[in-house]
Amino acid sequence: MEIIEHEVEGRLKTCILLGDDKIQIPRHMMQGEKQKGILLMNGEKRSWTWDGLCTIHAKRYVYFDALELESFDTIATVHRDRALEFVIQLAQILSEEKEAFVSPLVGIFPMWRVFIVSGSGLLVLPEDLGDLLSVYMSEEERYEEHGCYISRGTEAGFSLIRQFGQLLYFALTGMKPYEKEEIRLAGFHELPLSLYRDSLFSEADEKLTGFITFCLNAKEREQRDIMGNRTAWENLSWFISRSRELEWNVKAVKEGSLKAEVERISSSPEAVKMMEKIHKDARRRTFWRQKGTFIIILALVTAVVAGIAASYISNMLEQPYTKDMNQVEIIEAFYDAQSRLDSDGIIDPLKGVSAPQETEVISLYVTSQTRFAYEGRRPDIAAEKWIEAGKPAIPEGSFVYGVTDLDITPLEEENSWNVKAKYYTPYPYNELETVSDVPQSKSVCYVYDMSQDFSFTWNSRGWWNITDISPITVSLSDVLFIDTVSQSQASGTE
Repeated sequence: MEIIEHEVEGRLKTCILLGDDKIQIPRHMMQGEKQKGILLMNGEKRSWTWDGLCTIHAKRYVYFDALELESFDTIATVHRDRALEFVIQLAQILSEEKEAFVSPLVGIFPMWRVFIVSGSGLLVLPEDLGDLLSVYMSEEERYEEHGCYISRGTEAGFSLIRQFGQLLYFALTGMKPYEKEEIRLAGFHELPLSLYRDSLFSEADEKLTGFITFCLNAKEREQRDIMGNRTAWENLSWFISRSRELEWNVKAVKEGSLKAEVERISSSPEAVKMMEKIHKDARRRTFWRQKGTFIIILALVTAVVAGIAASYISNMLEQPYTKDMNQVEIIEAFYDAQSRLDSDGIIDPLKGVSAPQETEVISLYVTSQTRFAYEGRRPDIAAEKWIEAGKPAIPEGSFVYGVTDLDITPLEEENSWNVKAKYYTPYPYNELETVSDVPQSKSVCYVYDMSQDFSFTWNSRGWWNITDISPITVSLSDVLFIDTVSQSQASGTE
């Protein structure tokens, strides 16, 4: 992140680069009163704010009173000898603030909001300025400063403790423990600190490395014992008290020499053997992540699938409900059936293929029918109807599901089409996108930009069949927190 000094209206200011000045800033980000950040200097904490935006050589910067800023990542290099002190300072700041300031994304605090000041203090940017910075960031930058800290098996109230443990791991090794994709795919088993000890922190206390390892690997039961009913930032008090008992006998190091040493360690026989095992585990887990979920779901709903299969065989002899439709109308009917959790409506126009979303629809349908049997109300709400109604509050325990905004375009191959749409679902497609901290009285809904291809064949009986359908490709577009009302309130408004 580029930081420069520049005169604005005759006064020297510190400027942080946002990006190209042609990029449009969302209007709501520039309205209302600026939020306050926190500046910690010489042990004193005070509120801080930024002045405004300026353009320098066609680049947009945010500027404020001059400060000597450095990236927080320098805790792994030039400020490595004081890394524990800086991490504790940040934990102390967050633990004393309210949710509105901390506002962790998916339980993780975005590190682009934190800077080291004058080699001894900290600046924590307010949420609105942090959001503004993130608008200009690339996906890679957002991953390095936020996404790589998200780890599986983390209880909501333990998420910041685990993140701060990762910061200490990073300070010792120069690497974030779950930054490499293969490590994430292999089950989030970081390379052990013992691999780096002799070369990078030989004088470090065993109690220190043991504490970091516990923060990264605490079992869910152990996490729950620590966090109780407190929020993630309130639980940082546990991290602070334990960290203050540790000794940090670690020296500062230049970035170039650290990188060279890490590369040397990575090429050692021990490290190569570990990485080979990680690659093997990653391939195995990837297979089961892609295929195993379907196998498990199918096993759980065997009775339902068997009934649907029998109905399917019977319906094979009958004309499908799409027999008089053209190809575009069939695609529209297909997604309408998906949004209604109508598995028969999905299956009917198919011939010789299965829809990738069929199992998902069956699973959600079973859930809805079970809830209906117990509560007299199905929890599923079709996304399109919900949007048309003005996105109202929904009953507790309900969820919004379905496909909207269809954009159907022909492909070069004859009788083939590409569909782009918005896909609303209560569950994330990628576990790394899971929102762990859902506000009270809210229902979470993941919104994806999706794409899927269809091919048709005209059969001898006189109608179009879908004879090829591609897997769905998705990209997370938004995460919605939908207001909910109690069942009694919902009933009273019907």
